[in-house]
Amino acid sequence: MTGVVDTLAIRVRAEAVVEDVARRLADPAVVAAVTIALSPGRWAALSLSDGYPATALLFAELAHQDPAYRAVAHQHLAIGSAAGNASTRGLYVGAGALAFAAARAAGKAGAYADMLSTLDHHLAMWVARKLRPEWERMSAGRPGTEFATYDVVTGVTGVGRHLLDRGALESTQAVLRYLVTLTEPVGRLPGWWAVHPPTVADPGGGHANTGLAHGIAGPLALISIAWAHGVRVPGQDAAAERIVDWLLTWSDTDENGRYWPYGLDTAELAARPKRLRPARSAWCYGTPGIARALHLAGTAFDRPEWTDEAVGALQAMLLRPLHSHAVTDAGLCHGWAGLLHLVLGTGRDTGAPELLAAADRIAARVLEVYDPDSAFGFRVDGTDDTAGFLEGAAGVALALLGWLGEPRSGWDAALLAA
Repeated sequence: MTGVVDTLAIRVRAEAVVEDVARRLADPAVVAAVTIALSPGRWAALSLSDGYPATALLFAELAHQDPAYRAVAHQHLAIGSAAGNASTRGLYVGAGALAFAAARAAGKAGAYADMLSTLDHHLAMWVARKLRPEWERMSAGRPGTEFATYDVVTGVTGVGRHLLDRGALESTQAVLRYLVTLTEPVGRLPGWWAVHPPTVADPGGGHANTGLAHGIAGPLALISIAWAHGVRVPGQDAAAERIVDWLLTWSDTDENGRYWPYGLDTAELAARPKRLRPARSAWCYGTPGIARALHLAGTAFDRPEWTDEAVGALQAMLLRPLHSHAVTDAGLCHGWAGLLHLVLGTGRDTGAPELLAAADRIAARVLEVYDPDSAFGFRVDGTDDTAGFLEGAAGVALALLGWLGEPRSGWDAALLAA
C-alpha cells in the first residue's frame, strides 16, 4: 500500500462524493424503501448498522458544516423513533442506537433532552440486568461468557461508551468494574472466554477473541477512554496492562512486523502453534482496530511503548500486499473506510508521517469503490445496496468527512475509536 497521490484532487473528489451520498440519503422514507427493495433483510428501523439512526449520524456530522442538515437528521430520528422497537440489544440495535444518534445530532444544550433522559435510564437498567448473571457466574469461578454480554456491538462496552459521554457515572463505573474483573483469568482461560465460536458459520466451540468489535480490544478501548476522561474504578490500570500484555503475547510477526489472529481456541492456548493465522485488516478484526485500542491505552495510561507498538503494527500492515488485507468493500466494519479512519486517527494523534501519507492513499482507494450506478453510492461486498453506518454508504461518507477534517459530532465513539 505504497505510492504518492494527488491529495488536492482526492479532496475535491471526496467532497463531491460526500455531497452525492448525502443527496441520495436525504429522504428517510426513500432510503428505507430502496434498501428493503434492493437488499432484503438489511434494513432495521432502529439500527445503528442499517437503519434511521445510522443515516442520522451522517447528517448530524454534516450539520456542523451546514446547519440546514440538522433538520434532515431530525427527520431520520423522528421516523425511526416512531417506526422502531426501542428495546435494547446493545449500542447498535434499539434504544442504544436511537440514544447514540440523538446525542450526536443534538445541536444545542437541551435538544432531545426528554427523549435522551428516558433512553439513558432504559440503558442503565439494561446494563444492570445484563451484568447481574455475569457477576454470579464470575463469583462462582465459572469460565465462559458471550459476545452479547461484553462487546462493542451488542454488549455493555458499546453502551458504556455512550453512557460515559452522557455523564451517567454510576452506570459507566458499573461497566468498568465488570470489565476489570473480566480481564482476570479463570483457570487457564482468559476471563472473556466466549463459549461459542467467532461466527455461526465456524465449527467448534469457544474461543478468546482479540478484535475491537467482539473481542478484548473493545474493553481495552473503553477502559482507556474512561481513564482519560477521569472516570476510574479500582484496578482499571492493572486491567489495561493485563489486556495489553495478553494482546502482545498472542500476536505474531511476519517479515513486516506484528499482526493478530481473529482469536485463540483451547488447543492454541494450550500449545501455541508455530504461526498464528492472521485476521483481516479491519475495524472489526485485525491490526487496525487492535492497534487503535493499544494507542488509546498508551495515551491514557502514559505508556509510550504501547503507542509505539500500535504505530509499528500499523506500519507493518501497510507494507503487506493489498490482497492480504481481505478488504472487499468500502465500509467501516471490514472495508476501506474503517481502515482509513483508524490509520488516520492514529496518524493525527502521533504525527507519524507514514500513517498520514497512507491515509491519503486509502482515501483514494475508498473513492475508487464509489459506484454512481448504485442506489447510495457504495455497495456492501460490491453487491448489496445499503445506506447504513457500519457497512453502508453513510459510514463511508463519514470516514471521508473525517479525512477531510476532524470529526465534530463524535460519531466515531460508536466504533470505540475515540
